Amino acid sequence: MAPLCRFQRIAPVGIGFALPISKASLTRRTDSRHETRNPDAQQPLCRLRCALRVYAGRHVGLSTRCIGLLPDIKKMRFSRGKNMSLGMAWRDKSSLRNKRQLFGLLALSGLIAATSIGIASAAIAGEHARRMARDIVAAKAASEYLRNSCHVGISIAVVDAENTYFYNYGSTSRDKAERPTPQSIYELASVTKTFTASLAAHAVVDGRMTLDGDFRSDLPGDYRNLAWNGQPITLRTLLTHYSGMPRDIPDSDAIFADKKSPEFNARLFALNQGFGRKQLLTALHDTRLRSAPGDKQAYSNAGYLVIGLGLERALGTPVDGLMRQYIFQPLGMTSTGFTLKADEASRLVKGYDRYGRVTPRPSQNAGAAWGLYASTADMAKYVRWQLRESDAVVRLSHQALTGNASDGEAMAWNLGEDQGQPVIWHGGGSFGMSSQVVLYPKQHEGYVLLANDACDGTEGALKNLAEAIHAAGVSGGS
Repeated sequence: MAPLCRFQRIAPVGIGFALPISKASLTRRTDSRHETRNPDAQQPLCRLRCALRVYAGRHVGLSTRCIGLLPDIKKMRFSRGKNMSLGMAWRDKSSLRNKRQLFGLLALSGLIAATSIGIASAAIAGEHARRMARDIVAAKAASEYLRNSCHVGISIAVVDAENTYFYNYGSTSRDKAERPTPQSIYELASVTKTFTASLAAHAVVDGRMTLDGDFRSDLPGDYRNLAWNGQPITLRTLLTHYSGMPRDIPDSDAIFADKKSPEFNARLFALNQGFGRKQLLTALHDTRLRSAPGDKQAYSNAGYLVIGLGLERALGTPVDGLMRQYIFQPLGMTSTGFTLKADEASRLVKGYDRYGRVTPRPSQNAGAAWGLYASTADMAKYVRWQLRESDAVVRLSHQALTGNASDGEAMAWNLGEDQGQPVIWHGGGSFGMSSQVVLYPKQHEGYVLLANDACDGTEGALKNLAEAIHAAGVSGGS
């Protein structure tokens, strides 16, 4: 059998090798400290003398760091999951004790490897079953979704503890049959709010903001009008849409009263033309709350624009800079932002309204409420971070601020249950695109679903699709 790899002679200090279950799990570490210090890496079940390491369901690792026991290794050959051969030249040919110790260690390694391989085989079979079930359901569900002629294309990312899987169906445009890719860029619409909420969580963790203090003190000016009978808006009420703020600034109530009008997008776009940060700060002085903070829930984009203003003052940087500093750059999200560079614009899918017409891009003042663009590949990185609840920011942003973990609201996120498991989600819809992010934190699984239409029910259809794929993965592995 041809070996998976060959290692030529290396200096004996700091060498590591592993008996792999598959090519993908083969590892080689040669850094000066022997082990790569990756906090997310799987930790060994046990450590024996001379750094023999046993990993659950994956591989047995043996380090040659113990110079007194080990020979110079001239050649190492691994064959797929079956055997290992070494070419050796002993420093001291009379050192039989060292030889015996090494061969004993290698024999123990082989014994544990055999057990590990058996466990791994079952784990791999289960994972393959889950993957196959997900693939089948994703293809079927996407086919059903695209039977509705209002829908155009859809991109999906499935993120689990080990891998990311991408599924793309339909087209980036009605003008040509071009399937989207993980690098295709979509408008995130109100999923943007989860990014803004993550910044707010950073500010709270860092002691720059509080959830229940008077949020007016975080704003760049005197906004005493943002209170109801002396009761001020707070970060908690803004994040959960209990602040009493209007839906939009400028006021869009009259336009939303006739949302199905063919002129809806044109009227809303015209309302926001030329309305930037300066105009927002002025209009905010004339804004009146519609209910006492904490009394009634009413969806508010304006509330998230206010959060953005507070973040800029508390953290000393415009919102787009804060996004880059705290989220995009640390996560390696290179195709995400409020504006598009030329190469990114060429990857932007065309969005369509419920009448099949091409739609305009979001207004610049969509900002912290619904203004972000991103690729599916970038959003998969974001979801992987959102599943890392050991992170203080993520953990705080997922805690219930109203209701409870089974039926409540966190920092932008909706909280609920699916088949008895906690589920966290947020959707979005713009002039011509729809989005959903669905997280199953206990099962360490998350979904990104992006579509280039704003048809009736698209947001809900995307969430249903995520739930179907998740259910297939759970049942497929059982």
